Amino acid sequence: MPINPNNALKAKHVCYLAGTGGGKTTAVKLFDLVGEQCAIFDLYGDYKYDGRKRGHFNGLGGRAVYHFKTRKQFALAFVEAWRSGKKFVVAYSPEFPKSLKGEQLKKAKQSELYWFGQLMWEAADGNRELHIVIEELAKLSDTVGKDDSIIGELATGGRKFGVVLHTVFQRSQEVPKTIWNNSPRKVLGAQEAQADAKRVAVELDAELRDIYQLSKLNAHYEDERLYYLMKYKGGIGNIEPKVIDLRTGKAKNLTFEQLRAA
Repeated sequence: MPINPNNALKAKHVCYLAGTGGGKTTAVKLFDLVGEQCAIFDLYGDYKYDGRKRGHFNGLGGRAVYHFKTRKQFALAFVEAWRSGKKFVVAYSPEFPKSLKGEQLKKAKQSELYWFGQLMWEAADGNRELHIVIEELAKLSDTVGKDDSIIGELATGGRKFGVVLHTVFQRSQEVPKTIWNNSPRKVLGAQEAQADAKRVAVELDAELRDIYQLSKLNAHYEDERLYYLMKYKGGIGNIEPKVIDLRTGKAKNLTFEQLRAA
């Protein structure tokens, strides 16, 4: 069970939302929102690390990420790293039999996600932050309403135990509202459809023209830089534009005037 509950802790959960190629994982890696002690559920190897190479896309923004394929390997590595009190990033990347297809494969992936989530819940400690990154959560969700799984528990109850949940997905309507509503920080990248842009504009209290603009800019400058809108805390409004220079890996704040004039 998690220990040392602290109701004074602020909610810091983050949702990263963008269409295919819209810069979701780039935002996780380069916006510096992920803390010093982190575990990643990395089904697709988005955070692979090669110690022979350097660069801000290697691992987690250049940080070493150690991947493990079995529950035993990951659990042992995570527990050792967590107990050490030192900085770490470990990732669980389970493998599945090629014979599994469709709903069977989805259920197998869900089982691994829930095991991973339960381990994170058991380790949580209100005296220090544990950052948890889950890629493409929508593909493993069965509901867009209340999430009664351990992932929903991390979203609703994790705050007072130091959990900071980072969830990555393409469309807000595909993810349980339990996750969306309990994540005061949101990072919005390029959208692929007008309907999605209009929906997220209402949900974030953002100007529709700004969402259109960043989507157009990202399509034009996709190899040079990526633009985002970031909701940096809860409440209505509290949104600012940002840009990541893909060549340097550096992120900087913009004004809305700069975004609209770009």
